[in-house]
Amino acid sequence: MRKDLQVQFNKFHENIKLNDIEDNKILRDKREMLVDEIKEFLNKKFKNEESKRPTFSVFNQGSYSMSTGVKPLDGDYDIDVGLSFNFSKDDYEPVVVKEWVHDALNKTNRTVKIRRPCVTVQYSKKGEDTYHVDFAIYSDADYNSNGKTYLAKGFSGSSAKNKHWEVSNPKELKKVIDEKFSDTEEKAQFKRIIRYLKRWKDEMFTTSGNDAPTGIAHTALALEKFKPIVTMDSFTNEKKVNDFEALYNLVDKVISMFWYNGVEVNLPVEPYNDLFEKMSSKQQNNFVEKLKKLREELENAENEPDTVEACNIIQRVLGSDFPVPSKNDTGQQKNKAFSSSTESAL
Repeated sequence: MRKDLQVQFNKFHENIKLNDIEDNKILRDKREMLVDEIKEFLNKKFKNEESKRPTFSVFNQGSYSMSTGVKPLDGDYDIDVGLSFNFSKDDYEPVVVKEWVHDALNKTNRTVKIRRPCVTVQYSKKGEDTYHVDFAIYSDADYNSNGKTYLAKGFSGSSAKNKHWEVSNPKELKKVIDEKFSDTEEKAQFKRIIRYLKRWKDEMFTTSGNDAPTGIAHTALALEKFKPIVTMDSFTNEKKVNDFEALYNLVDKVISMFWYNGVEVNLPVEPYNDLFEKMSSKQQNNFVEKLKKLREELENAENEPDTVEACNIIQRVLGSDFPVPSKNDTGQQKNKAFSSSTESAL
């Protein structure tokens, strides 16, 4: 499979990747400001009630923490923050705790909503959403007799059965992603490929709802089917990566997972839920058809002798952030046959 596109894939990755929130002062400061507001609110609330204020620890979660995030096409940045409260799930009703956070943050310069999995703080500028912070509320494992962490689910309008503490393990999920590959190059390629799939999804699915799998669903697919394409150059003794081949192989393997009755891919940690369960059969079929189109275009790029035109083909499915070199920067490339191996050569 062609090896002349790695420079373009490297540039593409730089164009779309989200840096860690700790490296972004604006987002980091905004997170800290909101956390301080929650602490101040709880201090006043429990002082007035003459009872001890529940404490909590703060941690980043989601794609920021796993280094698999992509810049949003609509400019609405998503910051996922976990608040791990130091009490047992039996001490407070889950929606009550979420209402604390809502009331602490509900001010005129922002929109605050309690959603089923979290409390969302939305910021806008000139009528356009600019970023939002999702606060997931947890009961810390150290305070539960079974040693498990629980996520607060539900909101005031939920039915009784949908207001509950659900077993969750966001820190273990991050660990599973980080420890999937021990080799530095393989790990880096794994996370780049996840980002490519996420950007492809954003380009291909413009509507909200359950039309497309979530970001964590794409990550779980990669966890299950991704194989690194990293080889050792016998002359320079340097490792060489081939993101084009790695992406193609993953897409091909994911397509093979889908049958006439859909697909089931579970979260790799508790609660082990099916990440495709909210998609209808029609939506799943639409997803796999788009994957087949992606595979077809990658095949077209593989068989295109001209590097510039090959990049144009890839840009059609991965979006305008995929760079196309000028004719002066590259020459004609010979056709290359598909590699039969999908395993790392290390």
